[in-house]
Amino acid sequence: MHKRSFFISLLILFPLLFACQNNKSRSNAQKEIPGLAKLEPQPRYDTMLQALQLLQNDPLLQKASLGYLVVDVTNKNPVIVADYHAKKPMIPASTLKIFVTGAALEYFGKQVIPEVTVTNQMSVNWRSSKLLRKIGGKVYQTHTTAAGAKAILDFWSTKGVDTEGMNFYDGNGLSRNNAISPKQLVDALYAMRTSPYFDVFYESLPLAGLTGTLHKAMKGSAAEGRVHAKTGTIGKVKSFAGYVVTVTGRQLIFSLIVNDYDCRVKLMKKKMEDVMISMAEI
Repeated sequence: MHKRSFFISLLILFPLLFACQNNKSRSNAQKEIPGLAKLEPQPRYDTMLQALQLLQNDPLLQKASLGYLVVDVTNKNPVIVADYHAKKPMIPASTLKIFVTGAALEYFGKQVIPEVTVTNQMSVNWRSSKLLRKIGGKVYQTHTTAAGAKAILDFWSTKGVDTEGMNFYDGNGLSRNNAISPKQLVDALYAMRTSPYFDVFYESLPLAGLTGTLHKAMKGSAAEGRVHAKTGTIGKVKSFAGYVVTVTGRQLIFSLIVNDYDCRVKLMKKKMEDVMISMAEI
């Protein structure tokens, strides 16, 4: 009788054990972002690479810190088409809001769509800080910046983003103590493509020449209506990060950050917009 009970128990337990293993495997797979391979130079990217090289060699940026990463995700396996100091933590300015708004959409869903849209479109600092604290309250039952920052780092880590070196001093990007690398921005943007709220997130990013903080930018160029990107500006810091659908239908994810430049903001913005235009022309 005891033997019979033992075998019945085994029959019940075996499927459960295998189910747990399969679920664990699926969970781990969802957390991983495919490894990025460096693409061999191809003529289609020449104009963009030249624009990036001009920026890299610009005399006005010789004392500045420049970092960028451009990834082509048109095909199944994403490939790096341009990178420079991509893993270096830099002051991100308001591109930091990408991490806050992306996490907020998955934590709270439809109720925060209006808040996320306004936050990204118009780069509203107090709204982003509020979302950060709201996340802290949900995850750690403490509506503070510190709790929100920890929750966000944990969230993106589960999405496969390597958060090493990342620092959230605030929830809006105003502080120079914030630190995010170009690769971390691209990885977050890549991870959002599998989010159930990706369409909302994508549309919340300003569209070149048409909406939000990019409504006057790059009008009449190939980038108009093709670049969805979060902008970032504080003293001596300018950044952009987002998605590009090129004139030939290729899909790019990029981040571009400059710290400590020696020129007017308007001129720095124009130099970086020239790079985004060259991306759209691919």
